[in-house]
Amino acid sequence: MNSILSSRYARSIFDLSVELDILDKISKDFFLIEKVCEENSILNVLLSNPNIFTGVKKSIIQDIFKGKIEELSMKFILLLVDKRRVLHLRDIAREFHSIYNEYHNIKIANLYVANELSESTRNEFQTILEKKFDSDIIINQVIDKRVIGGFKLVIDGMIYDASISKQLSLLKKSFEKNIYEKGF
Repeated sequence: MNSILSSRYARSIFDLSVELDILDKISKDFFLIEKVCEENSILNVLLSNPNIFTGVKKSIIQDIFKGKIEELSMKFILLLVDKRRVLHLRDIAREFHSIYNEYHNIKIANLYVANELSESTRNEFQTILEKKFDSDIIINQVIDKRVIGGFKLVIDGMIYDASISKQLSLLKKSFEKNIYEKGF
């Protein structure tokens, strides 16, 4: 239910911002909104609390975002408060970014590596992925010591695991399925 609700509200604000030709401004607003929601757990508790009056919630929203976001974004959030949907604000912002990326043919790639990649290596990855997927790629590099070496790439619902930990796991499984006698 929440994903359907988030998707509908995100699609509505997206379509309206395209129609008004302010998509890039609204996109920046929603990046800020998502960041504020992720970093401020107290705000999330206040907005999701049904015992706090909508007027108080509106004044909190206005105090936080006034002068920092477009008027359309502010009105949208205040509408969410009126409709008692503001607790879904972070999910709506995430869904908005998903729609925005799809509209602009942008794909997000999560690249898991054991150590920080050099800028040239990162650019090579980006060039190869842009050619393969025929779209702009944003690479999120994640340091994960469990990878040991190599990399693990997650993009567009696909996982390409070229990590040493994966190779060791496959090797271990092949030894467990040894077709030769175990007596030697």
